[in-house]
Amino acid sequence: MKNQTVRACGLSAVVLAVASLVLAPLNALARMQTESGRSDLESEYAAWWAEPTLQALGPWLLDFADADTVYLTYGKFYAVAMLGVLACVVATHSRRPSPLRWAERWGWRLTVVGFVLVTLGHLGYYWLLLGDGAYIAVLLGLLVGIPASVLLGVGLLRSGFRPRFAAWVILFDLPLSLALAQFSTMALTMWPMMLAWGVIGWSLVRSTATSEVHHTSVLSTSP
Repeated sequence: MKNQTVRACGLSAVVLAVASLVLAPLNALARMQTESGRSDLESEYAAWWAEPTLQALGPWLLDFADADTVYLTYGKFYAVAMLGVLACVVATHSRRPSPLRWAERWGWRLTVVGFVLVTLGHLGYYWLLLGDGAYIAVLLGLLVGIPASVLLGVGLLRSGFRPRFAAWVILFDLPLSLALAQFSTMALTMWPMMLAWGVIGWSLVRSTATSEVHHTSVLSTSP
């Protein structure tokens, strides 16, 4: 994969990771205003931040249409975010040395399968409006993602992958996501994934830039 392509894939993960800091909570707040999501607001862990935020931002960002439309509008971000993460996954894998150890090799395979299923599920639910049936793909993807994150995290750590922080986040994606879910809806459970691949994406941007600078300097000093 060319440096320009790798850089673009990495940058997309960085931009979407930053965007998730705002759009994921907005999606959570939007869901809390729907008929099926009002129970989320009853949780004391979510209410302490959600209620004042709804009062402050509701008139500006959450009342431009009926509750279900607002929820579906913000939810469209998830499919876009997953596509950016998938691009970063493919770009990162293309830079890995071969042969890979068993854990990392299967970690990459299951990660791609899981992310593809989640992406298709979000596309079906939020973009194509296929209803709750589309979430079957999301649930299957999340189930595949449990062993995928463990295998990939372990494999990356054993191979000395950098940034090491991202490998640890991938390894502990499930407990981190479950902890976040206690303070909101499932919306915020994407943060560990977005953080890990955003950090990896930034490392791709930096490494490709350094590689091109080095290549240019070599050419300029050639006789």
